[in-house]
Amino acid sequence: MSNSLFNLLNHLSILHSESEKTVFLEGLRELDRPVVISFLNAHAFNLAARDAVFRTHLMHADILFRDGIGSALLLKLQGENAGINLNGTDLIPEILRALPGQPVALCGTREPWLSRAAEVIEAAGNPVVLRLDGFQDRTESLEALAHSHAAIFILAMGMPHQEALAAQLAVRLSGPAVILNGGAILDFMALRFPRAPHALRRLHLEWLFRLLQEPSRMWQRYLLGGVAFVWRALWFRVFHGPLRKGD
Repeated sequence: MSNSLFNLLNHLSILHSESEKTVFLEGLRELDRPVVISFLNAHAFNLAARDAVFRTHLMHADILFRDGIGSALLLKLQGENAGINLNGTDLIPEILRALPGQPVALCGTREPWLSRAAEVIEAAGNPVVLRLDGFQDRTESLEALAHSHAAIFILAMGMPHQEALAAQLAVRLSGPAVILNGGAILDFMALRFPRAPHALRRLHLEWLFRLLQEPSRMWQRYLLGGVAFVWRALWFRVFHGPLRKGD
């Protein structure tokens, strides 16, 4: 398993500047096939350590971005430049702005938040051609998404479900498309959950804000999961060498 996790870190797409991010966003206009974009945060790393199928889905993502202070710490302990933080909550709206007018399909959350998120997306200039809540049968969701004629797919069903659906959807699509594994992005767009104040985000404490907002749902992820993540990060520091060697 350790080599598999090591390979997962090697698979990260690290952007080192805002100018590199701009190049990435502009490149999305030139796609000739479906592209899956996923995010690796501390919770995803812990889950990947336990779930081989989820780990495989992350490895098969076309682009895997680093998300959060935890993954930055993990890379820095390995002597790597962690680059800029690229979390889905901030990056997905930027992707939508980079692809104005492109039709969007949504899969995740529930009403009324799903419709409210769709309204926000449409007000910003992208028509929403399909809205699916995140609690439908996966086979039915896959069929609806595959026939939606969308160019952008936002899957917001939580890990590992959205990554599994993204992998299946990418196989079904033949033309250019952006498939985004967005976690709670639709809930944030719909203002179901408030974002942390900018001061806390600058201090890398958005996780603490979310824990205080949703203690019953988040305590295991951020407290127990945080301890497990730190242990794994230190284990990697001691027992593995530098990344990027094709291990």
